[in-house]
Amino acid sequence: MNAAQQHMLDLYRAAQHGESAPPAPGTGDVEAYRSFRTWRAFQAVVDERVAARRARRAGLFRFLRPAARLRPAAVRPPAVRPAAARPSAVRPSPAQDTGRRVPDACGRPAEC
Repeated sequence: MNAAQQHMLDLYRAAQHGESAPPAPGTGDVEAYRSFRTWRAFQAVVDERVAARRARRAGLFRFLRPAARLRPAAVRPPAVRPAAARPSAVRPSPAQDTGRRVPDACGRPAEC
């Protein structure tokens, strides 16, 4: 018998006895996963594993990219965005309702 069949049987029994229906299978799975993930993150901070992991990762990246340590930051050329990637002013189309709506960055109407 799978979980759906067991749930249908429990619903039938609850209806026969005049009790409230049991929750559907899998109802609290996401909440349980999130609480477990939050607890693990808290335990990592308490046990100081986060700081140790960051130190190991920084050491690994230093080992893998030794040239990055030798180059000063001033030698690197500044990052230049192409003209096509720069944001431009987006004008709303005349078909859009301008009463309560204003255009967002993509030109779509957004609620005020």
